[in-house]
Amino acid sequence: MKKNIFIDGEVGTTGLQVHEKLSKHPNVSILPVDHSKRKDPLYKKEMLEASDVTFLCLPDDSAIETAKIADELDDKSPIIIDASTAHRTNPNWSYGLPELGLNYRNKIVDSKRIAVPGCYATGANVIIKPLLDNKLILPNQPLVINAVSGYSGGGKELIRYFNEKEHVPHFNYGLTLDHKHLPEIKFHNGLEYNPIFSPSVGDFMQGMIVSIPIHFNWFSSPIETKKIQSVMEDFYSNSQFIKVLKKNEGLNSKGHLRPDNLVNTNLLDINIFGNDANKQIIICSRLDNLGKGASGAAVQCMNIALGYDEKIGL
Repeated sequence: MKKNIFIDGEVGTTGLQVHEKLSKHPNVSILPVDHSKRKDPLYKKEMLEASDVTFLCLPDDSAIETAKIADELDDKSPIIIDASTAHRTNPNWSYGLPELGLNYRNKIVDSKRIAVPGCYATGANVIIKPLLDNKLILPNQPLVINAVSGYSGGGKELIRYFNEKEHVPHFNYGLTLDHKHLPEIKFHNGLEYNPIFSPSVGDFMQGMIVSIPIHFNWFSSPIETKKIQSVMEDFYSNSQFIKVLKKNEGLNSKGHLRPDNLVNTNLLDINIFGNDANKQIIICSRLDNLGKGASGAAVQCMNIALGYDEKIGL
């Protein structure tokens, strides 16, 4: 029997992508939405009651209000999968990045409250977590994170701007050093300090690279690049969607690492670029900011929570 799905915010960037993926999913049926009533709390309650799974593709405040309505339904509440920032550091919610460890995956199984990670946070967390779990770095190690994303990450307003004739080709932002993805990076890694995070946007629709540079003397013990490579490969050896690439495997013919190779997939690549002579390393993750960074992760979490093969629809 198919599960009924309510996508609250289905006309937004993430909502449209969730809808597209679920429209091809053999085990679900998407409930039609009366958009003239979509902000009516009573209508939302009806839709929540009618659904087995509800995706929240909403601003934070709206997501919080809708989650409260769902809480009032008690046992009749559907599974809530929230793509907003609102619940990502709430310990009562599962964090939708099962690749971070069995404890993360097991919490998603049969969970009724799942927070989808931010795209930048996904890219950063998959690099940091193996280093911490293997005690190669310690939680009190200050970190630097650089990132570039396609403009779709900024939603309809930024997409509209980049479609105008006059627009800048690239810009850095978050220069007040308080980007909204920082709390979840710090929380889910137990970091003592906020990383210095420098995000940027380029003139391309989708795709993302998150990079963390590390001096060897920042590690807790003597290290070589091949050790980092081995640790990353072991950590993600059973992952369906994350692949640790060999040296230069992810580069194009000119030796460039492009951010858009994984567009329209739920895949994530990790590249490790080390120079043992200079005692430096840069670890990069590459993903589709609208795929593994948003809608793909949401559908993957639904599959896990419902006991389906996590690759269905992806």
